[in-house]
Amino acid sequence: MKKKKSKLSRRITWRVIGIVLIINVLVIGVVFMFDLAVALMESDMRAKYLIEGVEGRIETMVQVVKTATFNNRDEVEAHLESPEAVFDALERELRVNKRLVGCFAAFEPDYYQGQGRWFEAYAYFTDSTHIERQQIGSPKHDYFNGVWYAKGFALEKSDDGYLTDPYFDDSVGSSMYCSYVLPLFDSKGRKVGVYGADLNLDWINKMILDAEAKVKKVGLVQNDPDDPDDTNAFFIQILDSKGQKIAGTVTIDEQSLKKIQNDSLSSEKMKINDETYYVSSKRIGQTCWTLVVAQHWQWVYLDGILLGIIILFFMGVGMLVIFFFMRRSIRRATKPLGFLSESAQEVAKGNFDTSLPTFKHNDEVAQLRDSFDTMQQSLKQYVEELKVSTAAKASIESELNVAQSIQMSMLPKTFPAFPNRKDIELYASLTPAKGVGGDLYDFFIRDEKLFFCIGDVSGKGVPASLVMAVTRTLFRNIAMHTDKPSHIAETMNDRISEGNDNCMFVTLFVGVLDLASGHLRYSNAGHEAPYIDKALLPCDHNLPVGVMPDMKFTEQEATITSGTTIFLYTDGLTEAENAVNELFGKQRLASVITEFMDSLQGRTAKSGVPQELVETMTAAVHQFVGETEQSDDLTMLAIKYTE
Repeated sequence: MKKKKSKLSRRITWRVIGIVLIINVLVIGVVFMFDLAVALMESDMRAKYLIEGVEGRIETMVQVVKTATFNNRDEVEAHLESPEAVFDALERELRVNKRLVGCFAAFEPDYYQGQGRWFEAYAYFTDSTHIERQQIGSPKHDYFNGVWYAKGFALEKSDDGYLTDPYFDDSVGSSMYCSYVLPLFDSKGRKVGVYGADLNLDWINKMILDAEAKVKKVGLVQNDPDDPDDTNAFFIQILDSKGQKIAGTVTIDEQSLKKIQNDSLSSEKMKINDETYYVSSKRIGQTCWTLVVAQHWQWVYLDGILLGIIILFFMGVGMLVIFFFMRRSIRRATKPLGFLSESAQEVAKGNFDTSLPTFKHNDEVAQLRDSFDTMQQSLKQYVEELKVSTAAKASIESELNVAQSIQMSMLPKTFPAFPNRKDIELYASLTPAKGVGGDLYDFFIRDEKLFFCIGDVSGKGVPASLVMAVTRTLFRNIAMHTDKPSHIAETMNDRISEGNDNCMFVTLFVGVLDLASGHLRYSNAGHEAPYIDKALLPCDHNLPVGVMPDMKFTEQEATITSGTTIFLYTDGLTEAENAVNELFGKQRLASVITEFMDSLQGRTAKSGVPQELVETMTAAVHQFVGETEQSDDLTMLAIKYTE
């Protein structure tokens, strides 16, 4: 045993000493050779850090404008009946999105009678609370000749918007702006103009100056930012798509501008204004702008050399200290390991009563010995507890299976649901993400009217399943006494809101279909709009059920023809994720429905369409997500009406 310990300690000692000596020789021999490379690497890191910081702030502001523009376009398009309604819609959006400077809607020539050829409604903040309205279209402000209008009008509904180059605008104030624009469509899908939001760029120049000042204060060689002859100059600049300066204190000569390569974070040595700089540049995401960071060569090298000397000094001292203490420590540290090794082997064989050695010092080795001792004493108890916990887990899983069976039994699950009727055909599917879930659907016929609903309770698991059960029961009870979908939703909302201490809510779609006439009345409580064949059914955006009592829900109507299929679903369909966190999405959903409906053309026998549609959609989702675990409840309901 002693011979083995001696060999181990001697082997470790010589190996560590040899490595330390080699490292010392290499560091002392090559530290100055690589000093310039280290300095360049530090300059690259500094430039990358600055570029990422400035780029992140600009992208955040651009994303705010982009998101607000996409979210608010529908509101403007819904209020095109008059200029005043357009102004009201713009002002509402500004009050919701206070980070915007202003927003505008510019229309095609003579769109509004009495407003003349040019009509551009513009709403903007004059201070933090007051919003001013102006009609800024005029022969002087002829936006039809503007690139921003032409490019924005050329876009389609599904395209990303167009971010303009910075421009100076004195229509309502004297500032630099850029705008994010989208095409406007009327209720018939015709392009009528351009909608957009403005971002004030005055803050960018101040951000650049602050970033330069911070960098110039942290170097080993201090700079005087007020001295134009300072050879250690450092500056940041932002250029637009044409190479024009957007922000920055230094003007780059035209010859140097041609050498700057976009989308490159690595430093490139070049002449700028007859001085040598290391220049890093990158195209800012979601824009056509280029961010440039220039560091004078003296700034780069001098800091690196001084830093290298300091590192070399402390590294040499550290190596000497390590060498001195290492020889004495290794032998002492490895001595007790032989004793513990043999004891551990006995414990591994299942001999939990093996005696362990004792040590003088209360160090990590002694703590390891104590850990082995604790393991011996507790392992038997742990095995027994494991048996008990395994049995308890099996019992819980059994109870969850029973709960799932009870929950599913509450929903209609016999199809065809109405085998004796020729005017209606239904099929539904519910797959919970956990043993029990919060999705629901229900339907029944009363007085020759089909009452149906689909819903999604916030949250998952047992709490959501309890609310689901209550919601389904309320729907049945209330719908037995009224055929108004809005009244059903309002009464359910009042009942669920009572004592709702956990603030749970239900997105719900309630419909009543007159089977004799095809007249459909419905009320949507924050749920996804269903499909009528290949088109979305227009739905108002009411709040979900259970948010607050005494809420009023709108009721809408539609008339469907014979052979029409209604498809309802919960967000577990569109939000299904694959292995790379991509969503199934509404676009794929629409594509599957369109392809399915087109496949029905020319078929003579069209029975079983609801079941085919649900199964086709289920197969598409499973193919998309692959082996990825289901993250949300998945519920679908398909109804085919035959007059």
